[in-house]
Amino acid sequence: MHPSDPRAAQLQPRRRFHATLLASAAAALGAGGLLANTPAGAQQLRPTSGDFEGPYRPPKGTTWGGIDLMTSRDASSPGKPLVLAGRLLDTGGRPQPGLQVQVWQANATGRYDYHPGETPGHGRPDPAFRGHGESEVDAEGWFAFRTIRPGGYKRTLFGFVPWTFVPHIHVAVRAAGRDLLVTQADLDTVAARRPAGAHADHAELMRSEAMRRLVAATGSAAVAGAGTQSGAELIRFDVVLVAAA
Repeated sequence: MHPSDPRAAQLQPRRRFHATLLASAAAALGAGGLLANTPAGAQQLRPTSGDFEGPYRPPKGTTWGGIDLMTSRDASSPGKPLVLAGRLLDTGGRPQPGLQVQVWQANATGRYDYHPGETPGHGRPDPAFRGHGESEVDAEGWFAFRTIRPGGYKRTLFGFVPWTFVPHIHVAVRAAGRDLLVTQADLDTVAARRPAGAHADHAELMRSEAMRRLVAATGSAAVAGAGTQSGAELIRFDVVLVAAA
């Protein structure tokens, strides 16, 4: 219909109502943070934004841990058990298998034990916690790590700006030895904005190859029951890459 047609003006309120209804439905499904409108009006996943790498990424030459960020299968940390899991997708919703996901974080007291540049006096050491790991994404795009909830901490930026960092886990997606994306999961924000729904199905996650590998690697009942009242805390963090042209 041409914009000059008198009927076009009558349709505008109806179109606005339909757009509002679709947006409300997406938010109710937990998809509001991932969906975006294309110029043609179709909905695609919103690309994950890059974020600050920070000064504590494991230095070059580090032997990265695997899917378990503890120092051994039976290591016991005072930190709260946590599983960080999600899917790696492109903006069309297609899984991106075979890529590498690296994660690194502070321990429960906000200390980066593994990093030689960590300032003495920041937090307490945790010998049971390695603090970094990497995994290949499975055939359906899933990844999963056992870790602990990191502590928030205070630092001084640029030598004079005081700053409080909320609990977060750094995430990098890599291929052929280079970064495709570096971002981070601010845990409390992610938990609040990504309720169970269209892109956060717990049963699908627990059936994934990535979670089966994690349960087998850790032998942990808390990991096997992640996301339930008696299991480890579960943070679902999907990562969306821009689709290749």
